[in-house]
Amino acid sequence: MMSTTYIAGIISIITLVLPIFGLEIADKETFAGLVTSIVGACSTAYIFIGRYKAGGINTFGIKKVTKK
Repeated sequence: MMSTTYIAGIISIITLVLPIFGLEIADKETFAGLVTSIVGACSTAYIFIGRYKAGGINTFGIKKVTKK
């Protein structure tokens, strides 16, 4: 999972940049929860994809049996 400090930094940057484009964040706590959930989901997907690319498992994470 990503560092909570980095998540807070991302939220700070986004809340500073969005008003430039005319978008205001009404509830920063809800927004922080949303960003945390998105980052968590992306990092989990990254872990699964990386493990699959490393080999030795199928798409469902089941180890492949090698015949000797």
